[in-house]
Amino acid sequence: MFNLIEKENVNVRRLLAGRVLTNIADSLFYMAILWFFKVRFHSPLILSLIFVADSSIEMLSFVFGPLIDRVYIKKLLKLVTLVQIVDSVIAALLFQIKLWQDLTIWLLLGIYVISTIGSTLIYPAEEKILPVIISKAKLTKVNGVFQMTYKTLDLFLNAAATLLITWVSLDSTIIISAVFFASALAFYTRLILSRKLLLSNKSNEYFTENYWQDLLKGWQTLKQEGKIARLIMPFAVTNLFYGISSVGLPYFATEHLTKSAISYGGLELASSIGGLVGSVLVQRLTFDKSKIERLVVICLTLSGLAIVLEPAVPKEMPFLLLILFFTSELWIVMMNINFEVLVQESFSPHILGRVETINESILSSMIPIGSFLGGLIVAHFGADWAIALEGIAQILTAGYYFVIGKKK
Repeated sequence: MFNLIEKENVNVRRLLAGRVLTNIADSLFYMAILWFFKVRFHSPLILSLIFVADSSIEMLSFVFGPLIDRVYIKKLLKLVTLVQIVDSVIAALLFQIKLWQDLTIWLLLGIYVISTIGSTLIYPAEEKILPVIISKAKLTKVNGVFQMTYKTLDLFLNAAATLLITWVSLDSTIIISAVFFASALAFYTRLILSRKLLLSNKSNEYFTENYWQDLLKGWQTLKQEGKIARLIMPFAVTNLFYGISSVGLPYFATEHLTKSAISYGGLELASSIGGLVGSVLVQRLTFDKSKIERLVVICLTLSGLAIVLEPAVPKEMPFLLLILFFTSELWIVMMNINFEVLVQESFSPHILGRVETINESILSSMIPIGSFLGGLIVAHFGADWAIALEGIAQILTAGYYFVIGKKK
């Protein structure tokens, strides 16, 4: 695997290590907060607040784009990771509060929002850094290796998180997340990154003296790249139903498998394996970037069909349910990696932070509404509908891309 990311490129190895550790910490933090809300308050509507908070920050991530492009990215990575360490410690203290439940809800949501903002700043950094430290010819393989590493990690992480929560405690889980954030900070501190390639200068065409003008420049640059804009827009609507499904999944898991957190982790585990296989396959297959709409149609159709079938699986056939979760994620990961490479190849590193965050905002714009609706749908119609609607939306979106492709 490491041959693909060049053994001599110490920056790639350190970036990968830091991102892996951050991914572990984020996942433990997220699972602990999510399960605390589910167990303590027993309400789908309160649980949906977590998804609303998460997706709302992603929706507004474009606001941080100029910051990512203006500030030396290594300094930003260090500061944000330090804040996330503090967040984990504060959350562990809030878990101890037995009274003032309303206050606890809002304080934990505040901590979660701060941590999510940190993730919103950290994750685009990888996409911004990679085109600077490796050649374009290796972007697909390196992105595939990164995703393969994350998915391999998820095979153990999802199970480990639910086991920690079930057998140890929420407090221990979230403190462990702080330890992983600290380890990631050590690797980010050792990155060697060129300020010249990553920072702006007064003569750079992508920058002005005004933060908001820089933000507008990012929107204008993305709009000029018609293919990417055309691909992104319909996904905003599709992600409305992803938000609904995300709220329904913990309830769907306990209804179709077991009543413990392990059932939720099991479905996430199956998805992770599917994503792992997808990230391996994408390194072996060559896709013509000019035909990416065709790839989107195929991936969305196959993923959507798998999701639609999930609620119909009999309870005595859990293995079939796991296969469907595996299949849907496989196709989505293959599609996402190819789209990410297309973005990295199409824009200068000086504006990539803005483009990445704008893309994220567009893709996430409908998720908060979906997250809110998810709580209502689960409460009134059940978790099965919350899951099935996502699959139907993916199939309809694939049909839209197919029709648009035929008209070209």
